[in-house]
Amino acid sequence: MDSKQFKKLFLIKTNNDKTLFNTWIKSLGLDKCQEIYNNYALLTDKTFNIRVRNIIDFTLYEYSLSELLYSILRIQEDCVKAFLANLNYGKVLNIESKPSNFSKTKYYFLFPYEKEFLRIRTFNYTEGPVNYYDALKTLDFGDVNLIFFHLSKEQQQMFSNNENILDELDYTRKLRNYVYHHNILFSLGIERLKKSIILLLKNLPSERHKKYYINQINSLPFDPSTKIRLLNKNLVIHLDANDRKEINSIKPKLLIRY
Repeated sequence: MDSKQFKKLFLIKTNNDKTLFNTWIKSLGLDKCQEIYNNYALLTDKTFNIRVRNIIDFTLYEYSLSELLYSILRIQEDCVKAFLANLNYGKVLNIESKPSNFSKTKYYFLFPYEKEFLRIRTFNYTEGPVNYYDALKTLDFGDVNLIFFHLSKEQQQMFSNNENILDELDYTRKLRNYVYHHNILFSLGIERLKKSIILLLKNLPSERHKKYYINQINSLPFDPSTKIRLLNKNLVIHLDANDRKEINSIKPKLLIRY
């Protein structure tokens, strides 16, 4: 669907403010607006008489939720990195170089595990040894997860008593990719998005973090001054009593409980 078709479709099907509509498209780009519109229509089961202001409220909610998740993901990522750094305090890593097909040498950190090495590409260093923590700081969450997955079972249990920690960290990684790369969260599907958020909160390092962010997520759809809900309940993530029970089923193991 090209720009003219989408605009015509939207204007026919909705109760519109043309100026606001055009500003929305200029701000986010046609492709992203089409994706948001499709998400909105799917979640509300409504394709006619959609007010532009309602869909913009949905867009702003998406941004607010993404910003909140960014903060939570940073806490989780820092927590895993801190555990790995403490486990390997004072250690250094060697670097392996490999010629590539494009006459450019590639460099890899050699992370030891058991009697093997885990090779992880580095774009920051060409020679070692490199302090373990300095190397860890340069890695994204996918690589950090890979290192964590290669720990012994005993070491993993030092981090968490969650038997499903590996699967749940991988779920967290996928959510992280959506948030960090500015993808539209609701394109995950609301059930998958909610499940990912629950698993993320479940593995946070303190009870205070859990309580704070549950409240923050549940309060996002409301106007802070009037406490009036701004969005249809089908359009938002709400963490109910059962969700909170699952989130609190894993007790934090690393940090002092507040």
